[in-house]
Amino acid sequence: MSEKELAKWVEPLEPSTLFSFQSKIDFLKQLNSFAQSHLEDELFLKQLLTKTFFEEDIIGAFEVKALSSRLDLLKINGVTTAFEIKSEFDSLEKLEKQSQDYLALFEYNYLVVGEKHLEKAEKVLPHEFGIYTVKNKKLKRFRASRRNRSINPKSQLSILTSKELRIEFKSNESNWILANYSSTEINEAFKKILKKRYTQKWNFIKERSSEIFPLDYQYFFHHPISPQLIYSR
Repeated sequence: MSEKELAKWVEPLEPSTLFSFQSKIDFLKQLNSFAQSHLEDELFLKQLLTKTFFEEDIIGAFEVKALSSRLDLLKINGVTTAFEIKSEFDSLEKLEKQSQDYLALFEYNYLVVGEKHLEKAEKVLPHEFGIYTVKNKKLKRFRASRRNRSINPKSQLSILTSKELRIEFKSNESNWILANYSSTEINEAFKKILKKRYTQKWNFIKERSSEIFPLDYQYFFHHPISPQLIYSR
């Protein structure tokens, strides 16, 4: 699109705002800033969390397969901490099932929720779950997560690949692993495997965080390509 076409496309978003840009990168920068100022959707909440992760010595991951669910954000350091996001634009319809899947896998679990859903979320969530809300575009911890005692080793093994199982346990047969390793040993191996799986992708976006627009962190996590190359196309 030409500069004129881009200006025409973005004008309906905020008719009173004058968008003036000299390049695609400048346009994307303004659009990103506009979205962060006006929306509190899933991507906005993800980038708030991601920025806090960058300040810690951890490995993070987006969109992690978790049994029949897909977890929004995972943090791995000495423990696994899961974050499910439900913005005010989302439904809580799947939350009960998602929370059970996460309790089978991860040591600490949080819901990041728009205040509109807070009362209902409290009724749906297991007591182990912590809750974050958003106020004035900042995360606020409403309830701390409790250490999860319901982890299921068989479930943990089920989300690992055959290759990962063979490398760590010398076998990809779940029943054999369950018979020869304790639940504690499986959980420690589970964390080690996930950390190894996501380290390269996480470090890619962390090291380039100053080059990546915040709403694009997840995109570049899954597509580790030079931001300048993508933004200038």
